[in-house]
Amino acid sequence: MSNNKLESGTPYTLSQLFSEDRKIIIPDMQRDYCWGDNVYGEKKNEDLVTKFLESLFDFFSEYKENKEVQLGMIYAYERPDNHIQLCDGQQRITTLYLLMGLLHKKTNNNSLKDCLISTFEWENDDKECRLQYAIRESTLYFLNDLVDNCFINNQEIKTIKEQSWYFKEYDLDPTIQSMIKALVIIEKELANKTPQYLDVFSTFLMKNLTFLYFDMQNRDRGEDMFVIINTTGEPLTPTDNLKPILLSDFNDPKFSDEWEKRETYFWKNKKQNEVEADDGVNEFLTWYLKIVKQDDKFELINFFKKQSKEQKEKALTEIEKYFNKIPVLINALQNDVFKSIEREGVNTIQNLRSFTKKDEIEEYILLPLLAFIVKFEDESNTYQFLRRLRKNYFDYIWVERKGNYVNWRYILQIIEKSNSLEEALRFDYLDSRIKQITNVPLNQWYNVEEQLKVPLTEHKSLLEIWEDDTDFMGDLSFLFKTAKCNDSSESIPALQENDTFEITKLQKIFNDYQKTIGLLRKKEDIKNTEYKLSNLFRLFRLFIECDKVGHIYKASGDFEGVLFSTLNRNHLNKVDFMNLLNSEDLTGFCENFVKEQVKKQNIFDLSEFSVDKFIKGWLSLKVFHANQENVLLRFHDGNETGVAAYIDKNGNKLIESMDFDWDNGICGFGVKSGRGGASYIDYTDENLWLETGIIDTPFSDVAFDKDKITPEEIEGNQKTIAQIRALIEA
Repeated sequence: MSNNKLESGTPYTLSQLFSEDRKIIIPDMQRDYCWGDNVYGEKKNEDLVTKFLESLFDFFSEYKENKEVQLGMIYAYERPDNHIQLCDGQQRITTLYLLMGLLHKKTNNNSLKDCLISTFEWENDDKECRLQYAIRESTLYFLNDLVDNCFINNQEIKTIKEQSWYFKEYDLDPTIQSMIKALVIIEKELANKTPQYLDVFSTFLMKNLTFLYFDMQNRDRGEDMFVIINTTGEPLTPTDNLKPILLSDFNDPKFSDEWEKRETYFWKNKKQNEVEADDGVNEFLTWYLKIVKQDDKFELINFFKKQSKEQKEKALTEIEKYFNKIPVLINALQNDVFKSIEREGVNTIQNLRSFTKKDEIEEYILLPLLAFIVKFEDESNTYQFLRRLRKNYFDYIWVERKGNYVNWRYILQIIEKSNSLEEALRFDYLDSRIKQITNVPLNQWYNVEEQLKVPLTEHKSLLEIWEDDTDFMGDLSFLFKTAKCNDSSESIPALQENDTFEITKLQKIFNDYQKTIGLLRKKEDIKNTEYKLSNLFRLFRLFIECDKVGHIYKASGDFEGVLFSTLNRNHLNKVDFMNLLNSEDLTGFCENFVKEQVKKQNIFDLSEFSVDKFIKGWLSLKVFHANQENVLLRFHDGNETGVAAYIDKNGNKLIESMDFDWDNGICGFGVKSGRGGASYIDYTDENLWLETGIIDTPFSDVAFDKDKITPEEIEGNQKTIAQIRALIEA
């Protein structure tokens, strides 16, 4: 090697870095060496030095003398000549230097000695070693003496603190103490190796391990880089190894500057629990490959290792193109369309690193949207495509819509093959340009529901309001199917491409949907004019089996229950609900339907007792009683247990000595067993005992304490129930 300066973008071995008259300087802006102290793992019983050595041994075992192994980049600047001021790579370089010292101690390899100290310094000067710590003078003196006395003149590591050259002030130097700990660890690891192994390994270490050198030119740039690059003392990461793989073939500073810019971004926008830019860079590169490969079956390092120089150049150019669109992507995700996904547990994105990773969001929203943004620049088009992606996302996660979703790989193909937003939205899944993916179903992207919206495009803003409903999320199939229902419909009609719909009818259905389902969303915050419909609609949902009476999860098998006031999505698959929305009188329809079901199911006949009949009958009595008094039934539904009754009918009595019947019975709310506790049915407190709007109370003046209830009170209860039944059975 000549006396020329180290060239930026060039890989160098350790024997090249530590050679000639060159010294590697750890400048005063660096923090202390710490790898000897750092531990990690759940039990904090693994150290970084051991992990680093294991990776070196693994490299040696795999490659030996046959191949160079790149350990990442080092950022530095040269000032004065032959003094390489290290801005990044301190922990690894220091650990390698200590390792070379101990290897020389065991092998007496002269090439190792030359890496530790130049011949001129050893024979003619002050014996300054090649690695110089400028953080503090004590470290500088310690290293010089360590090389002289231990590495070359074979003093024992375990006796360092007993030597005359070891000063008391060294005990206060954290770098020195960490170095001593690292030396103990290294010596322990090398003790298990044979002399022949250590000899060959030493040559491998000096000749086969390389670092990609980047010249920061001056201290100012070096300090800036020090702030933004990984200085945490972590072992080698995939990104550390990936960087030289992608950049080592290019001398053009453009690619390294772009890489630095990306690292800076992901450093500034890292997650709270991250201490480096690596995770952000790694995730972004993974995004890029998922998009261009339209697949997730790859490993970053191995993939790029196999690429030619031309392929790497193309990839770096595309990576930068995708990176530059991140602000556009983030801006697109600030609107309510994306925020509507928050109800699925996703935080609004302020930057990519604040995004709480969720694979479904990444693959079905973020990746295709970024791909679309890169190809189509119009922001309004981005908004429309995001709406379509949101619909497909909910197709994927909602069970009843699962058969509609289009796999994200196919969406990326659609984007790639389309030349406009309209083509992308209306792409036919039978198009020969779509490549079928093994074991991945191909569903219709431009399905019948999407086609039925086309004749209604003049009402686009209205359709978007409907699509934004939290139950629909882009899919208006329910409205279309409801519009096709009629009084004789006993099953949900299928949609056909040639179906036509009047906007006024669809509007009426949507409004009535809001009037009914909206009552369950608002709960108690409704007008008194809506009390009757609220009560009846909940009972209607019970009779169309949006929820079924049955076992309560994690409760004992002594009782069963049903959620009465809790909204789910089951109503979307009920033709009776569609018929309700087609009616002109929502309250009247619900009332008549319930009355018919009470009669049809013979609900009030308790001769053959079942919890299902008892709860339905009880809630029917409660609803019609509350409506008679124009009172809103409370929305309390227990702790996810609902209205409950004992399977043994006698457990539901008010007075145990009397026969069980509607007047001498009561429903409550199930209580799940805790640790060591019992499951049971609980009833309201004394303050609410006689309120009409409370579900778990009698219908007339009955004592709160069971032992104080009289037969006369049961008789009064019976009279009120008889009056309510007369209303229902009329």
